[in-house]
Amino acid sequence: MEFSIKSGAPEKRRSGCLVLGVFESRTPSPVAWQADPKTRHFLADVLASGDMDGKAGTTLMLRSVPALGSERLLLVGLGKEKEFRDKAYGAAVRAAVKALRDSGAADATLLLTRIPVKKRSAAWRIRQAAVAACEALYRFDRFK
Repeated sequence: MEFSIKSGAPEKRRSGCLVLGVFESRTPSPVAWQADPKTRHFLADVLASGDMDGKAGTTLMLRSVPALGSERLLLVGLGKEKEFRDKAYGAAVRAAVKALRDSGAADATLLLTRIPVKKRSAAWRIRQAAVAACEALYRFDRFK
């Protein structure tokens, strides 16, 4: 597994999958709204249709999103916005990684690290995302 940190506009990312967060009551995270104008409001339509409600731990994989540089778009439920803290952040990253593992995407751009977590820095969010990803993908097979 390889991690890299890159900055730039989310809609310009070229990867196998772009991962965005959605809070409960179908409220996209701020970074998700940044990507939406380029996708011709596709995200707003998906949320309005009720396909993704934003409950913690839920995921929705979308393909062929208009004007998106990635092959797939993964929406991850973040739970209630006012209750989004350390534990909810870790759970969201783990849910995203598990969905990515089963998707067949060769690589992914995880934009959950840009969602503010109370009393935590960007460095903490990035480090925790890497740790949660490693934990979610770990498989003990030494005695196989």
